[in-house]
Amino acid sequence: MDQPSLSVIIPAKDVEPYIAETLTSLKHQGLRPDEYEVVVVNDGSTDATGEIAERYAQTFEQFRIVTNDAPTGLPAARNAGMLASTGRYIAFIDSDDWFANGHLRVMLDAIERLGVQSVRSDVIHAIGKRRELRQAPVFRRGVPLRTKDHIVHGWGLTMVDFPNAFSGIFARELLDDGTLLFNESLRSAEDREWNWRLFLYTDSFAVVDAPGAYYRREVPTSITAVYNETQLEFIRSCALSIAETRKRPGQEAFSVKALHNLFALADAHLRRRDEMTRQIYHRLIHGVAEAASSASQAELNEVIGSFRRDRMQRLKPVLRQLDRKRESA
Repeated sequence: MDQPSLSVIIPAKDVEPYIAETLTSLKHQGLRPDEYEVVVVNDGSTDATGEIAERYAQTFEQFRIVTNDAPTGLPAARNAGMLASTGRYIAFIDSDDWFANGHLRVMLDAIERLGVQSVRSDVIHAIGKRRELRQAPVFRRGVPLRTKDHIVHGWGLTMVDFPNAFSGIFARELLDDGTLLFNESLRSAEDREWNWRLFLYTDSFAVVDAPGAYYRREVPTSITAVYNETQLEFIRSCALSIAETRKRPGQEAFSVKALHNLFALADAHLRRRDEMTRQIYHRLIHGVAEAASSASQAELNEVIGSFRRDRMQRLKPVLRQLDRKRESA
């Protein structure tokens, strides 16, 4: 059988209520049956997820299931799916999300036409029956762009603030050189560290207008539904990104941007203070301070000087802890 143009990777764990909708959406992408393959990674599910996937396997020309007896986590499941795939391009969709009709046709045509390493689209958040458009922060659409031109734009949002794996399609060469692999040590926020590496270590991308990648919010089994220790993984994800920016000379502005990401995310998490136990709250404060401690005083001054008054107020406990760390060093 010829190599398919596209592999669609679906990590799945205990998603019996949703996976049929995800798989059904793939039947309506305007792709020929021989043009794409579906790779489902059943990551230790204890419900009927695997059985539903097996039923759908009969309705696709190219469909494979990778079965993990025990859960390995989302990053490892995605990696396993990629390594089992054969397509020239790779797309991701989580097993409770879906693509609008014809979405992948537009994305595949764009990456082949433009000759870039990845193509991104906007995202639509589905919250019950409500829909909210989240636009990729790029105004120039449908043209090749340099990745490093879209990491820093003042203190505004850039593509490193848009870490949605399912909103993109990626050239297989990025898997072959390891860039597309997810960090399996991260239990959450793996998309953020992964997305930073893509923009640091690839050369080209594009953003196109496409029918839509739908992200289902407020799912009861989502890791963001309850604030627990897993939520604190954003700290380590940001610390890894900061470290990546320091590996090459001349990337000082990228380091400042990554540091700003850390504090901005900490601020967002601190808005959920009432959902945290005292222990988790203290771990957050100490963890963010530790992650920021590698920054120079000039970098800290630049980032802190960008804060609004309300953000500064919420981050005071972090900044006090950071001051204590520096005084004791």
